Amino acid sequence: MDTNISALVPHHANGWSMGLANMLAKENVAWWRTRRWWIQCLIALFFLNFFMLLNLNLGGISNAVNSFLYIAGVVAPVAAIIMGQDAILGERLSGTAAWVLSKPIQRPAFILSKLIAYGVGLLATWVVLPGVVAILELMVLSKVHLPIPGFVGAMGLIYLNLLFYLTLTLMLTTLLHGRGAVLGIAIFLVWGCMIKPLGVLLADVMPWRLLIEPALGGYLLQGEPLPTVTPIIATVLWCLLFVAMAIWRISREEF
Repeated sequence: MDTNISALVPHHANGWSMGLANMLAKENVAWWRTRRWWIQCLIALFFLNFFMLLNLNLGGISNAVNSFLYIAGVVAPVAAIIMGQDAILGERLSGTAAWVLSKPIQRPAFILSKLIAYGVGLLATWVVLPGVVAILELMVLSKVHLPIPGFVGAMGLIYLNLLFYLTLTLMLTTLLHGRGAVLGIAIFLVWGCMIKPLGVLLADVMPWRLLIEPALGGYLLQGEPLPTVTPIIATVLWCLLFVAMAIWRISREEF
């Protein structure tokens, strides 16, 4: 069946989920039947795995693991921010959002379709693929035996970190109309950990400690117990708040 036709197959739903299936099909086509997915894969492999390989050869295993987590903490979110702001803001500025929302679709479904499609895309390209390559680099090239549950947990923290910035950006694009403001606020929060004393004062309520030293991901990779779970809980709560705010704001937007 033609892609454009298959995306228009009627789906019967009521309430907040009306239009979700069709919107999700549209977003998945944009992710997996265009160049987007493999471009993201190449970028992720370059920043995460290539630099990890360099550190394995030059700085040792500890530096390699720390660099992998650090880059996942300060570079990978930029990809989530750039794509997240185009998900809604690009459609708002082009008029596509107004056209889509004039159809039988509930506004929560509009936001959730973006979140699900982009969340799955980021999981595949920035977490699963680089994670598999990283464990091969460590176990095959360096003969390091990592605790698999700890490694999976560290990848989960990488994904949670990405979700924080994705949901933040989706919320900002419903509140603001300028790309500069959205990018500026989101990227400031990514690199806010480098600003002292801000990075120290807000460490427990922001996602910075998930991947940036002293990184909780590092404890998991070494098979050690976490010294605190407060940043994890705080990040989850932030994600839920951002999604709720985005849905609330888009529901009151007049196109």
